[in-house]
Amino acid sequence: MKKIYFIFSLFFIPFILSACLMANLLGVYKKIFKIPNKKNRVVFGSSPILNIKYWSQSLCNAGFLSETFVFNYFDSISERKDWDNVLRFKYLFLPYHLRPFLAFILSLFKYDIFILSYRGYFLQNTIFRFLQADLLRLANKKIVIIPYGSDAYVYRNIRSSSWTHALMISYPDASKKQMIIAREVDYWNRNADAVIPGMMGFDGIARWDVFSPSSLVLDLDDWKATSKIFFSDGFNEKIVIAHSPNHRGCKGTEYLIHAIERLQSEGFLIELLLLEKIQNSKVKQILCERADILVEQLIFTGHGLSGLEGMASGIPTISNLEDETYTLPMRRWSFLNECPLVSATPEDITDVLRELITNPSLRTDLGRAGREYVEKYHGLDSAQYLFENVFDYIYGKKDSIINLYHPILGEYPNRSPKVKHPLVNNRIVDYQS
Repeated sequence: MKKIYFIFSLFFIPFILSACLMANLLGVYKKIFKIPNKKNRVVFGSSPILNIKYWSQSLCNAGFLSETFVFNYFDSISERKDWDNVLRFKYLFLPYHLRPFLAFILSLFKYDIFILSYRGYFLQNTIFRFLQADLLRLANKKIVIIPYGSDAYVYRNIRSSSWTHALMISYPDASKKQMIIAREVDYWNRNADAVIPGMMGFDGIARWDVFSPSSLVLDLDDWKATSKIFFSDGFNEKIVIAHSPNHRGCKGTEYLIHAIERLQSEGFLIELLLLEKIQNSKVKQILCERADILVEQLIFTGHGLSGLEGMASGIPTISNLEDETYTLPMRRWSFLNECPLVSATPEDITDVLRELITNPSLRTDLGRAGREYVEKYHGLDSAQYLFENVFDYIYGKKDSIINLYHPILGEYPNRSPKVKHPLVNNRIVDYQS
């Protein structure tokens, strides 16, 4: 069967090359005859990472034609309505293994900017794997790379052995594809017009054009803060702790479970909610209505979408921010000092939880600051700011965007007052209500 699909792949070569040239000529024609372009047409694809939905939504709100286009999606955590285009349901007249070729060809005429992971676009599993950027350039398209996770991690380049071990637990298949991943990272770094990693995407990729702790965003009109009043100290009423371990090895879930058991043995009334394989809408409801604390991750440094969801919900949120190899540059050249995430590790998560549980006013202050932080840096308007600056950069209107979020030189951190919170380097120090 593989040989048959390989032969059919060869059949698409002249069609793909012709489409690239035609797309290029169409662009030249528009320039010569000064045909006005609407705002750049953007596609996010083709991995079904939930945040591309929010990125695309932010650009639509700003007047762009922006769509998501994914192979498939995870039924356990998202819904069909979350995605504009799903290859699984398109071009049904073709065998599935041939649909990526048609999707790629048609995309050349529909979009100007391709915002992708290091795996690339729809030709990532074909003989064109390491020609995707060249073909997009031939069609005069712009390429922006945002790493999502395992696509960017070249294990031999990672500076933290704890990270490496956690990745091997959570992404065992990736450890067998390291040569391919390393080639993809190098290939797209050479050929992308811009690379936008977050804190956890910096390790070993050797290129970034924007420097920020995270470019993840949420629709804050849809994600409401809790109306709960924090008064329980873990003895007079139950404390609910939420945790979304999509990859337990990276999240350090077993250490959290052990910490909860220890605190329960001390007499604390605690319930741990493991939000695994649950629709995002349900997670939203639980964080807003039931949870008192969210624990994101204890192994990896930084945070993902779950950490933003906790802060957006107005509840204190815990994540590991200990490794200065990653955090110090983010404090010095970006806006991490404003982030009210409470740092914890497997070694001290019990103590950190105990401090939060027994101090309701601290939880209130952190919840308020967390909401302010995501409103400033992680709403749809912040995504608009990021991408509009990135687009100016890739089209030559700006020479550099490396200091876009610099605490002194950057415009954005100074647009509104600094987010104040009671933490020092994301640690609780001599808190007084």
